[in-house]
Amino acid sequence: MITSRNICLLLLILAILSGVYAYKLGVHTEAEQIFISSAGKVEQRGDYSLSASGALKKVMMLSTHEVVESTEESILSPASKELRVKELNAELNRIYAYVRTDPTVLGKKKTDVEALKLIKISAEEMVSSRSTGWYIFSGILAGLGGILFVLSFISLGRRTTERIIHSIFLITAFTSILVLFLIMIFLFVEGLPIFKHVSVSDFIFGHEWYPTDEDDPAFGIWPLIVGSGAVTALSSLIAIPLGVMTAIYLAEIAPLKIRNIVKPAVEMLAALPSVVIGFFGMVVVAPFLQDTFDIAVGLNLFNASVMLAFMAVPTITSISEDALYSVPPELKEASLALGATHWQSIYKVIVPASLSGISTGVILGMARSIGETMVVLMVAGGAGLLPTSIFDPVRPMPASIAAEMGEAPFHSDHYYALFAIGMVLFLFTMAFNLIADYVAHKYKQVGSASL
Repeated sequence: MITSRNICLLLLILAILSGVYAYKLGVHTEAEQIFISSAGKVEQRGDYSLSASGALKKVMMLSTHEVVESTEESILSPASKELRVKELNAELNRIYAYVRTDPTVLGKKKTDVEALKLIKISAEEMVSSRSTGWYIFSGILAGLGGILFVLSFISLGRRTTERIIHSIFLITAFTSILVLFLIMIFLFVEGLPIFKHVSVSDFIFGHEWYPTDEDDPAFGIWPLIVGSGAVTALSSLIAIPLGVMTAIYLAEIAPLKIRNIVKPAVEMLAALPSVVIGFFGMVVVAPFLQDTFDIAVGLNLFNASVMLAFMAVPTITSISEDALYSVPPELKEASLALGATHWQSIYKVIVPASLSGISTGVILGMARSIGETMVVLMVAGGAGLLPTSIFDPVRPMPASIAAEMGEAPFHSDHYYALFAIGMVLFLFTMAFNLIADYVAHKYKQVGSASL
């Protein structure tokens, strides 16, 4: 039997396990010990001619030397020694990449002694950051377990219990809103600084995107916006008829046996990872388009649109089918009683009555298309140019962010520009959701009396 004391015990056990896991994550690995030790050795030598970047490179060189030296002194076999050196060097490169992107280390001019101290601090923070989240999670579980343990020994009235439950749900709801708000704030804080170097109009309507040009970088995202819009529009032209007609077929026409086969098959499309759909577009659809239409490249706007349509169909179908099922049965019965055929009842009565849900499904499907990343990154072609044909390669906004964020220096103009693209994408997605909410309320039907 599940009781509050059993739940309390389970929470406390989970808190202990997560705390132990956090402790293990906070222990220095061998490569981290070598890196921090090397930073201390370089600091002791006191080479005052080093810049911050030079000090970091020297720490990395000494760390690599320490790895080789300690491996040669070990009693491992030659193959094991080679594997150990390879693994430790890979982890050292990861530590180096983390410290190099830390703005406190290379963000300002400083002496080598200051830089070396900050390098050690940054490496230590990298280790501690791995376990911080798990310590917080452990503390939350322990706190919830303690609260339940106390409440299990206190006899509360029914009204008090309901108030506590109401408060818990209220806190949970506001937590979701707070997380979304913080993400939005972070997005705008990181994206707005780019407008110190480029105007809003040049950023939105500029035709050239060359953020890595050292002499004259260009931050025009109009081709990226057009690419996103074209891919979304074309995928919608494919997905909306498929999704809506499939929903009508499943809800009103299909026999039960066929419906039990087709409905799970359609919903299985939503379970496919986007990388699998992108891989299918690269390996199967792209060569087919090249051979069939005799085009130069199969990774283009049309390929991306078809793949996004496959991803949007389950959303449109599922929501539209639920909307069709929610239509009061007396509407259909009245239509048939007045002499209308089954098809006339569908398109003159049932579909208009469910227009709110169908429109919501269509808009949410389009919103998923415009925000999809992996598929457009793999099959859209990656060309930041204005398309003149549906078979031209394009570079939608999500693809640019995914492809370039890993290479953009921390807090550089390129970094800020990518976050600004994220701002634009966020505003587009929010607009789609607001339109969906407006349509859902405008055409909302409450029973047959509202028709």
